[in-house]
Amino acid sequence: MLYLFVFAHLVADFVLQPYWLVLRKRRVDGLLIHCAIVLGCMLTLPLLDRAALALVPAMLAITAVHFAADWWKVRFGDRIPGPPIGPFLLDQLIHLATLIGVLSLALAQAQVWQISASPFARLALYGSAYIIAAFATPIGVMIWLDPGFSNAALAGGTRLRSVLAGASAVSLAIFGGLLALPATLIGMTMLARHPRSNHPLDLPAGMLAVLCVGATVGTVLALLQ
Repeated sequence: MLYLFVFAHLVADFVLQPYWLVLRKRRVDGLLIHCAIVLGCMLTLPLLDRAALALVPAMLAITAVHFAADWWKVRFGDRIPGPPIGPFLLDQLIHLATLIGVLSLALAQAQVWQISASPFARLALYGSAYIIAAFATPIGVMIWLDPGFSNAALAGGTRLRSVLAGASAVSLAIFGGLLALPATLIGMTMLARHPRSNHPLDLPAGMLAVLCVGATVGTVLALLQ
């Protein structure tokens, strides 16, 4: 069941959280909108696994902690020493720990962790890998290399390219076998020689991070098959 909840979290936190909502979360109404999306994504899980119907109280608890964590990050995240990527990673760690903790209280351990415990758990793992590579990693790279979002005007095209690069790296690692590494290296070389813009995601460091994360999560999934 954990894998379904992780997938729902990633959809809500990265796919369905546009930049305007990130800015709006500085206000309570923005946090409420975001947490309503978080809860809404979890409430769709019974469509995949009817056992999730019994976990609505757990969903409410997860949403409440999510609200508190994001409220804290918005107001006090800049007080954490180090680069801005620190609060971003800590926030995601809190969300993951919340999912594990709440589900461990609500379910037997086998139901939480075993892939076979839910019919769509493996599909959720694959979906999570693509979201991490194509959506979460680019956002993390932007926070890491451009914390002030000074290149926001260039983000449209470069985000699309990073989505395609991340998804391609995952797919190559899962389905390409021995072709994955050379194909990734060739793609990286071409991108490094001909960056499409000065946005951090188009520069070698940013694109390398996206490709490496995509190749890593794809390789892990390939080993789990």
